[in-house]
Amino acid sequence: MKHRQLIILIIINIFGWFGAESAVYAETFTEIFAQGKEYYLKGDMGHAAELWEQIMFYDSKEKDPGLYADTLTYLAQAYQALGHQQKALSLLSGALPFIEKRNNKGNTALFFSALGDTYLSVWNMQRAFEYLSKGVAEARLTENPRILAAALNNFANIFVADENYQGAADNYDECLKNISAAGESDPDMSVLKANVLINLLFVMSEAGNSENIKTALNEALGYICNMPDDYSKAMNLISLDTLIRNIKPEDNDSDINAEKLDSIRYHNLKDALKIAESLKNNRLLSYSYGYMGQLYEDRSRKEEAFALTRQAIFFAEQENCPEISYLWQWQSARLYAAGGDIENAVKVYYKAVSVLNPVRQSLYRGYRSRKDVLMSHIRPVYLELAALLLEQAESLKDEGLERKIREARDVMELLKTAELESFFADECVTARSVTTLDRSDARTAVIYPILLPKKPVLLLTLPDGMRYVRIPADSEQLRQTVMRFRERLQTRSTNQFFYEAKQLYDWLISPIESLLAEREIDTLLAVPDGVLRLIPFSALHDGSGYLMEKYAVGTLPAVTLTDFGTADAPDSSEILLAGLSESVQDFPPLPDVPRELEDVRRIMNGKTVLLNESYTADNLTGEFRKNPYSYIHLATHGVFGGTVGESFLLTYNGSLTMNSFSEIIRFGSSRKQPVELLTLSACQTAQGDERAAMGLAGLALKAGVKSALATLWYVDDEATALASRQFYQELKTRGISKAKALQNAQKKLMSSRRYRHPGYWAPFLLIGNWR
Repeated sequence: MKHRQLIILIIINIFGWFGAESAVYAETFTEIFAQGKEYYLKGDMGHAAELWEQIMFYDSKEKDPGLYADTLTYLAQAYQALGHQQKALSLLSGALPFIEKRNNKGNTALFFSALGDTYLSVWNMQRAFEYLSKGVAEARLTENPRILAAALNNFANIFVADENYQGAADNYDECLKNISAAGESDPDMSVLKANVLINLLFVMSEAGNSENIKTALNEALGYICNMPDDYSKAMNLISLDTLIRNIKPEDNDSDINAEKLDSIRYHNLKDALKIAESLKNNRLLSYSYGYMGQLYEDRSRKEEAFALTRQAIFFAEQENCPEISYLWQWQSARLYAAGGDIENAVKVYYKAVSVLNPVRQSLYRGYRSRKDVLMSHIRPVYLELAALLLEQAESLKDEGLERKIREARDVMELLKTAELESFFADECVTARSVTTLDRSDARTAVIYPILLPKKPVLLLTLPDGMRYVRIPADSEQLRQTVMRFRERLQTRSTNQFFYEAKQLYDWLISPIESLLAEREIDTLLAVPDGVLRLIPFSALHDGSGYLMEKYAVGTLPAVTLTDFGTADAPDSSEILLAGLSESVQDFPPLPDVPRELEDVRRIMNGKTVLLNESYTADNLTGEFRKNPYSYIHLATHGVFGGTVGESFLLTYNGSLTMNSFSEIIRFGSSRKQPVELLTLSACQTAQGDERAAMGLAGLALKAGVKSALATLWYVDDEATALASRQFYQELKTRGISKAKALQNAQKKLMSSRRYRHPGYWAPFLLIGNWR
């Protein structure tokens, strides 16, 4: 109780300062800002943020607007370093009117740049480019090289995110010129220059020119090694280690051969560890020991790697840093596996997963590169654990075998959940009751490919249990074949896709075909992994016919996230129809949409049609508030890009993001049951973009609907109208599933000579509940 009273007294004293005279206020808050900056430079972002929040809480913008603006930008950077990207965005967005009204070009430039960088960290590319460009424009007006340098560094980052490495390098070079003009004796400029040199090394290593890599590496090393021994230097040395590890050694070049690069890494990490020990900074100690352990792991020196990794885990746990701890648990598991101790490896992998699961959402934020953290730091953890579980399964039989297969699938389900959360930047997208499926329905099978790096496998759930088989191809063979198949399948003027269609059938279906025949399977549910999300399984070909001709095919984004409930009968359900036939916002017209909507309205006894100017977000919202629609049919352009920010549905006067569309559906006042079916008849995903295809696969989950019918790529307008009409006619047949309705509609389309090519009928995917 005494401690609590002391805390209250301190708070009262602090807030007692707020009522003092202006001069006292200025001195006090200037001191608080300076104290926060000291913590910031030491890497203690939590304490820095607490101090700067005091200034924000008092609403100091009227008494000292300059200090207020500086505090805003630093506090936002502290929030981002702590992984609180949305908090940073809310802080800056809320202050935007004040900054714009104040009309101080220097503050405005830095503020716009900080706001743009924060938008970039949450992958809102459009807003990021808008404010980063404004930041540079305002900075040029100040004729202050210090301000322009900071704005140019952030501006260059958006070119990196877009993989425009030349554009990034040009802006980093201009930034360095302005740092020189500002004077490197300024501590802020010194820190900025180190960051820019590291960024340039990343850009050059991605561009792949060995001479440029050498130059960038030497410049970065030369500058950073001569910096004062502080937190910033240590973190820069660690950053250099992670970059150098990914540089491909040149055996005939003494400057960047494997031995030289290892030596640089060793000395960098040794220096970082020395600084960490002098600062007694547990976070730095954990990183230094962990990455030194990784260096020894890379050179197969397991005993030293184990010892260093244990130290890294200890310091991460001392500081309560699960986002760091899981890295070293994962590293420890890899070391056990490399030594052949599979049992302990599995135990430690599970420990790494248990530490990772609660914090993985925060790890997605803040990255400014398409080579995102999911692929490099999260997906491999789950894949490697699944591979070991299946390795254990090989020595088991019956119940033990099936249990291990199920454990491997459950690990992959965690990964699929992580992937969907990453794409939609939203934990709520997977926040629904978890379902299980250890036995499939009669005449139904679930095929579950896992693209393990060396030996891809196919898990199979049947009415009488689970099996697994090895796919007779490695992951790279599979990836290349899938990419060619997708490209050729979209070229409707040729049949060049046949070779890949047959090859993929032989790899994915032939090994299980006898099991399917024995059980008279007529419905296949695919849970695609990785690059397999880019293709329609229905177009695989056995040499005699397409997979769709044998089986009704459905797609599940994840087994545990699928609503397996029975379907509502279309006869007793209301349908909302909407779409665009006119060209709006530079998108081409869809002239067959009026006929498509009228046909579906007639078949489904619909009442409401929103066409062209009546198809707006406001009108959709109004309809959902008035009526409990169970079916929704939208005949409009839908675009799924590499991020949720690049994905939208076109309306007459604007567009609907995935977030706004799901809110319209989920929060209609009459909504008691989830929507049975959402149809998007003119969708397209970027060719070769796995994340875009993953976004499409997660559409039903995000929208909160049981099932979605959508297209992987844009289909001929008339073909779409025919397919939609046939699908709904089939759906009205009692006892037929949605998957069977789609199969019959595809067969009908294929029977037409004009639409025989699978480029017309294959892209239609039924996602989610197939019943």
